[in-house]
Amino acid sequence: MEHNLNNILEDLISRDYEEDWFEFKENWYEPHALGEYISGMSNAAAMAGQDFAFFVWGIEDGSHQVVGTDFDFHRDVKNEPLEHYLARQMKPDLAFEFKETMFHGERVVALIIPAAKDIPTAFDRTRYFRIGSGKVNLMDYPEREAQLFMALRGEVPTIEKTASEYQELTFNKLFAYYGSRGITLNRRNFKKNLNLLTEDGRYNVMAQLLSDNSQISIRFGLFKGKTKASTMYAVREFGNDCLLYSLDGILRYGEVLNVPQADERGRIVERKEVPLFNQDAYREAVINAFVHNHWLDGPPAFTVFHCIISVFPIQYNSIT
Repeated sequence: MEHNLNNILEDLISRDYEEDWFEFKENWYEPHALGEYISGMSNAAAMAGQDFAFFVWGIEDGSHQVVGTDFDFHRDVKNEPLEHYLARQMKPDLAFEFKETMFHGERVVALIIPAAKDIPTAFDRTRYFRIGSGKVNLMDYPEREAQLFMALRGEVPTIEKTASEYQELTFNKLFAYYGSRGITLNRRNFKKNLNLLTEDGRYNVMAQLLSDNSQISIRFGLFKGKTKASTMYAVREFGNDCLLYSLDGILRYGEVLNVPQADERGRIVERKEVPLFNQDAYREAVINAFVHNHWLDGPPAFTVFHCIISVFPIQYNSIT
């Protein structure tokens, strides 16, 4: 399969953080660990519904800056070519490939890893999986292993495939929300266009989330101290509503909390007003929590510790 590698790289570096199915390095080289990464990322790609995973040399991990690399994938491992060394221990056979390109004026190498098919990918008789930035033995995480097998069989439950337990749903707020933004929904086919029905025609969880009453509680707690052991002095409820209105409500609440404070440090004449937190970062964290949350397992949780915002999506990497 031909890949437009530079377009793929542009997409990867534009993301806010690394996901389980791609990894950035500069000149890192550990042959056996690389095999473990291939196994883990192949399985993670299958779980994430991706066709491929990408291990990339020449891009900084944290900043996503393109710095170039001297990594040589033609080198040997104890007189055995690296690619053969990796392929020999991979089960089942995996048609991974190394490619190099000039990207942003720098040499970059990408290892393109097909997602696991039918059964999980193993290296040196061990099946690995990515959790955050690390790789783990899949056998130590039986629930994730079961989820991976379900994904390989095409059985992973999603909010589109799962029927809502509530079938008497109304969508007046959804129409109003779209209308306020100059978009007209067609009442005859909006359910199909927005993927609100299961294959057998019932409302799915996506429909429940967008209905006038989602039946899902989304709470925002405020603590006086810096941990949950401190006193909680306020709780706001933003759920049990159309999810789009819940999202807007939490974003507006952040503006209320972010009252400018006087910064007296180094003051000579003029007082400097500074916000409690970065409003753009808050907005991005909240939106990511809604978009990436695994809604089948519950809503995200929002907490303020002494004006430090923490956002915890369920079944997803925490954002702070």
